[in-house]
Amino acid sequence: MLGGGCDEKTIVGFIISLLIVAGAVYASTNQPRMELSKLSIERVKGFHSTSYFVLNTKMPKVPKKMMVYKCIDPDVKLEDVLLIAKRFGMKGQPKKVFDEFILTDGKYHLEINTKSGRIVYTDVSRWMVGNDVDKPSNLPSEKEAIDIARSYLANRGLMPEDAILRNVTHPKVVAMDKEGRIISIGFEDIKVSFMRKINGFPVVGAGSKLDVEIGGNGDVISVYKVWRGYKPYKEFSIITPEQALDELKKIGVFTGIKGTDEAMIDEIYLGYYAKSASENQVFLQPVYVFEGYVKGKHRTEKFKQYVPAISEIGGIQ
Repeated sequence: MLGGGCDEKTIVGFIISLLIVAGAVYASTNQPRMELSKLSIERVKGFHSTSYFVLNTKMPKVPKKMMVYKCIDPDVKLEDVLLIAKRFGMKGQPKKVFDEFILTDGKYHLEINTKSGRIVYTDVSRWMVGNDVDKPSNLPSEKEAIDIARSYLANRGLMPEDAILRNVTHPKVVAMDKEGRIISIGFEDIKVSFMRKINGFPVVGAGSKLDVEIGGNGDVISVYKVWRGYKPYKEFSIITPEQALDELKKIGVFTGIKGTDEAMIDEIYLGYYAKSASENQVFLQPVYVFEGYVKGKHRTEKFKQYVPAISEIGGIQ
């Protein structure tokens, strides 16, 4: 007999209920979770300056919260590398060297990174090498170069749907005199660069690039692509532009000029930061981007500096 007015079935039922509750509490407190930690942002190599800041723009209007996106790790297999190599017209057996698959076929070189999925294709006999083909007179127009780049990527399954034309530039290898005047051009091509946006915010940093370089006669002599996949994770509150500016003043800017007098801020905007292609990245995190230039004694230099926008200490990585 059990005292207190409770029978054996009631006691057993009560114990089972306790075990269920205890199990639920244990499960909720012992589930693996994403740790919030400081975002590591690459700094431009050079001098660290805590210059006097001059604001040449208005503070942007920003949302109170932004979605953080989780990066999707690439699953790079040997058969994927062989397929991409075939699309570039290359043959041979790729070698695995640390985090890279590497293939060289005559004058062509291909690298695919397993951490980020980065693809680098180069005609090493011509790219950034003085030669008789890649000269200004042999280059297509910029409009033609854009069409060539788009078609080349699309035909090889490398053109992302969210790619947006960023700019067109002219990389060069030149000879200069003592006064810094160009006296001859050994190499020049046209680089067509693409960017992407997430919810209207640009993806910034070294880990978000798509460049196609077109040389003489319209030949593609270089392709560089790092374009991480992502999926929604969670919304976070972000700091205000004023708070981000205060953080920038604490950090200072990194430039190639020693002893700068002041930093002029011409643009402030939000973006998602992508780490370099050789790094693992768990999240695409919102950052404030500050652009402008610094003044030194003899010259000025542009700068681009990132400040984490997540309100949690240091943000997430």
